[in-house]
Amino acid sequence: MKTFSLLSASLLTLALAACSEEPAPMPEAEAPPAEATAEPTPTPEPTETTKAASEDVITFQIGDMEGHALIDGGFTMPVADSPFAAAQPVEEISAALEEADLPGDTMSLSLHPMLMKTPDGTLLFDTGTGGPPAGSLMTSLEAADVAPEDVTHIFISHSHFDHVGGLAKDGALVFPNATIHMSAPEWEFMQANEQQAAIVSAISDRVETFEPGAELIPGLLTAVETQGHTPGHSSYRVTSGEESLLYIGDTMHHFVISVEHPGWKIAFDTDEPAARAKRQALLAELAESGESIYAYHFPFPGVGHIETAGDSFVYIED
Repeated sequence: MKTFSLLSASLLTLALAACSEEPAPMPEAEAPPAEATAEPTPTPEPTETTKAASEDVITFQIGDMEGHALIDGGFTMPVADSPFAAAQPVEEISAALEEADLPGDTMSLSLHPMLMKTPDGTLLFDTGTGGPPAGSLMTSLEAADVAPEDVTHIFISHSHFDHVGGLAKDGALVFPNATIHMSAPEWEFMQANEQQAAIVSAISDRVETFEPGAELIPGLLTAVETQGHTPGHSSYRVTSGEESLLYIGDTMHHFVISVEHPGWKIAFDTDEPAARAKRQALLAELAESGESIYAYHFPFPGVGHIETAGDSFVYIED
């Protein structure tokens, strides 16, 4: 996996809150590894993960289909500069991290889009930043033996820069043959953001919107409405046979804080009460169903499941 670069609070705002222009390059630095509402699904067997030819690609199984976790990068920040510190005392955040045997003074987040090769095409879920502070998606795609021209469908969870920054470069489409799917409320939200104007201009002719909760590929892919982080945030449920996996986007950000303390606010939620309620409800549903999740910001590859732990929850990596 790529070494994570250190990120200041201001750059974190650019990368995560996005809705911003591409951040300036940063020097590399050593850092510790970053390690909904829907009907319940049958409890699957734990999803198996295997290394691919590159450490930046991990392959996992969903029923009869293979998925691929693709590293784009990541960052580590002081806890005091983290998006959770805007509303939560730093001491409480540090204590929660230390209780999970993590450093109490820093917080790490990964960025890893998901790829699926299916009979219906090559599907990519989110696109990373397209450049610093991450921007390694092209290298990961190459390691997965996929060219940008091979991608036929891109499913966007939401329009923050660390998820859509890889859609366009210098005014041109990075994935020229792909249809770009996002919810109608999210596309409206993105178009209204002047700082996203360059990306919007580049992708407008390729965007297809859907209503929250729509079935996108019959029998394979369904959108799950998880608004709150942004007005049109969507998760995606991939189904194969008796197994399914939920791509959760930014419904949760940190594998300890978001899961074990789901009531804690994160700075970038546009509708904090809605985001908190959706997160808490989704955790309860996932713990009951045992459904696998793919978490974009959890430690790479972000494939695991949720279990109940006392009066809260815990993330278990598969």
